[in-house]
Amino acid sequence: MTNKEQRRQEWAARIENYKASGQTMAVWCSANGGNIEQLKYWLRKFKNASISEAKAASIPVRWTSLTTSDSPAFPSSSLILHVGPTRIELESGFDPDLLLSVVKTLQPLC
Repeated sequence: MTNKEQRRQEWAARIENYKASGQTMAVWCSANGGNIEQLKYWLRKFKNASISEAKAASIPVRWTSLTTSDSPAFPSSSLILHVGPTRIELESGFDPDLLLSVVKTLQPLC
């Protein structure tokens, strides 16, 4: 586990403790040797992360139909997709699982 992950876990536990205490920030920080500005920072950080996760989970995947022909209008071994403001160029032999992951990641931006 990296230091960043460890610190995040420690603060997640501290936030849980603070919320369960029912105390004000100042009282909790005094009792637990904390810094009120750090507590505010981590509360915002976890709130923003949970909002982002909730948004990502609530956005349905939308698929569209694609019609192809046996003889393309122009020979090409690549495909260009536009997902919102993002342009994705695919070469033949691309990884479909990677494409799905990228599109799901980009959807909140659309």
